[in-house]
Amino acid sequence: MKKLIVLLLITAVMLLVGSFSALTQAQSPASQVKPTFLAPTPGVYVHGWPAFTVSYPKDWVEQPPRLGEVFRVAASDSKAFPRVPNFSVLVFPAPFPIDKWSNILVPALRTTGRDIKIVYDKPSQLKDGAPAQEAEIEWIRNDEVKVNMLLLTTRKGAAWIQIIQASDKGKMGEDVRNYAYSLTFLQGREEPVKVPSDVREFLDKYSSDLVSGNVERIMANFSDQFLNQSVKKAFFEQWFRNNPASPIQLGITSYEPTVTIFEAQGDKAFVDGFFTSKRRDDANAVKVPMGFRQIIKEKGQWKWYGDQK
Repeated sequence: MKKLIVLLLITAVMLLVGSFSALTQAQSPASQVKPTFLAPTPGVYVHGWPAFTVSYPKDWVEQPPRLGEVFRVAASDSKAFPRVPNFSVLVFPAPFPIDKWSNILVPALRTTGRDIKIVYDKPSQLKDGAPAQEAEIEWIRNDEVKVNMLLLTTRKGAAWIQIIQASDKGKMGEDVRNYAYSLTFLQGREEPVKVPSDVREFLDKYSSDLVSGNVERIMANFSDQFLNQSVKKAFFEQWFRNNPASPIQLGITSYEPTVTIFEAQGDKAFVDGFFTSKRRDDANAVKVPMGFRQIIKEKGQWKWYGDQK
């Protein structure tokens, strides 16, 4: 699992880094809106599970999420590539302390630039008192753009949440931090919802196939049109086969689905929630985000479709 998180984070950072223009005061997050994927609200990102909101500059433009990300925006007038200033949200299970994030990032940044410096790395907390870790890193990109990156990391159950903001305007100020610290967990959105019987059958079958360890059976649950975090079905097939953090390599013995948000959309449906997972060498159950967001019905069968729109 650690290797997977490092791989996802390294990939996300390599694609993320770039420049912040002047920021205005953070918008107040809306607590009664649908997930951003279903109904975008400019200036506010709403996540399904874990349920939370976080604000970002209202006039920034949404970008396709990269590997490891669930949401990304960049300043509309940014020109450098990767585009900066930018703002990304990452959600994933993680097994190690949040105070180690900057140490993990530094090796990743060495592939994108030089003169890497940890400006600070300190414990913090969200406005509701939830523990968090705040860090700032600066370095010079390979294209000679000097970048500062603010990282705010927290957790909800077994799910870890990270807000990353990158700027070419020097040391981060309070205006930038206001966006990261607008992160707010939503109450009353963790309970399971009812889904159609054929959707439940699909999720149960997918879970059973994961436990079986049979890659062909697992991948039969994915549409050939599948695209998630900018990667296709073939990537995930190799991930299931070879990655030490895949359910097959971890020895998953149980993978029970719980849906917290469901919305039918013609031949597609939005599905979010978590899988309660157990491993053969660990009796403790952990909640793993579903992550793939959409399913599509093909020839009468539901398949994972991904976060494409």
